[in-house]
Amino acid sequence: MWPRGATAVTIMDDKTVPTSAWLAFSLSQPNAVSLCRRLRESCPDPVDAGRLIQQHTCSAATAQKVDEALAWQAAAANRHLLGLDHPAYPALLQDTLDAPLILYAEGSLDALNCPLVATVGSRKASHAALTHTRTVCAELAAMHVGIVSGLAIGIDGAAHEAALSVGGITIAVAATAPCKVYPRQHIELAKRILDSGGLILTEYGLGSVTRPWHFPQRNRIISGISLGVLVAEASLPSGTLTTATHAMNQGREVMAVPGSVHNLQARGCHALIKQGAALVETAQDVVDVLGQPLQRHLQACAASDPQSPEVTAEGLQGIQGSLLLQDNELDACDRQIVDWLAAQPASLDELVALADAEQQSWSLSQISSALGLLEIRGYITTTTAGRYARC
Repeated sequence: MWPRGATAVTIMDDKTVPTSAWLAFSLSQPNAVSLCRRLRESCPDPVDAGRLIQQHTCSAATAQKVDEALAWQAAAANRHLLGLDHPAYPALLQDTLDAPLILYAEGSLDALNCPLVATVGSRKASHAALTHTRTVCAELAAMHVGIVSGLAIGIDGAAHEAALSVGGITIAVAATAPCKVYPRQHIELAKRILDSGGLILTEYGLGSVTRPWHFPQRNRIISGISLGVLVAEASLPSGTLTTATHAMNQGREVMAVPGSVHNLQARGCHALIKQGAALVETAQDVVDVLGQPLQRHLQACAASDPQSPEVTAEGLQGIQGSLLLQDNELDACDRQIVDWLAAQPASLDELVALADAEQQSWSLSQISSALGLLEIRGYITTTTAGRYARC
């Protein structure tokens, strides 16, 4: 069944398959995941499937790559190679059809012991979606829920940052080789994830070239290690929705944040809600959707860590307040304009009319000046029709 070559991998013991076997097969077979899936149809136990994989022989070139990967792991205490039967391999992911044969992990494996929720969304996210993502993810992280995302700009970065801002755990699933960070502007963010007890995972080997299809392909890992997937903002079509599709196929909860009907970036979320995804607005909504398993874990965390402050409604409001510092710096006129435009786009004349109707004393020039400043600061944008809209 397997191509024959120069080097065979031997059995280490009766209980586990050596890491070198998983490496050799994954590095020598471009379709290793699908081949392993076929094996597991008759051998569901990863150890049994691994023993069959051990019969595979590999070339001298592959054997050298195996040695390089093992050397990468040995070079630092926080580097790990997780074969499909490794005790630390995420159990939820292990049970999926297309589980990677090997995971390259950097950071703390303890991060995998948290209940995990994936948060994904647009790389060109609106200001409102980024703000809301930071709020929800910070609240979840403060409740000992690990935040999983893909280290991309936009929603992914906001989710990771939010978890870090409250001392929480976050896991990044990369579409690149180990120790390579993409995009490069997130090199510092990746370092902070590792320094804070988080984890970076990838299925791609050392020296592998990042391809466009790696990003949607790795999304099955994001959803696979998580209890559920929260889509914060997504247009139609959107690569983000591949994560939701994987989640559905894996039996995970899919949640979506609704947005304005005028916001093209929200149409993907609205489509998911129409298809049965849970509509969520707050962190508590996420907890409610994920049900009793998550509730029990949160209660166990609180019981086992008496030093951990109880997460009350007031505490969540405090977290939200710190994340919305920029919004709190807006004056009354700025804030009212942002609120109006969050409901629907409007022209300058319409905003003046709204101010008059609500008996506000702002002049046309004051509103016009406020619009210019809000656009510069990224709160609003100008549409092709010359109207203003909330970002």
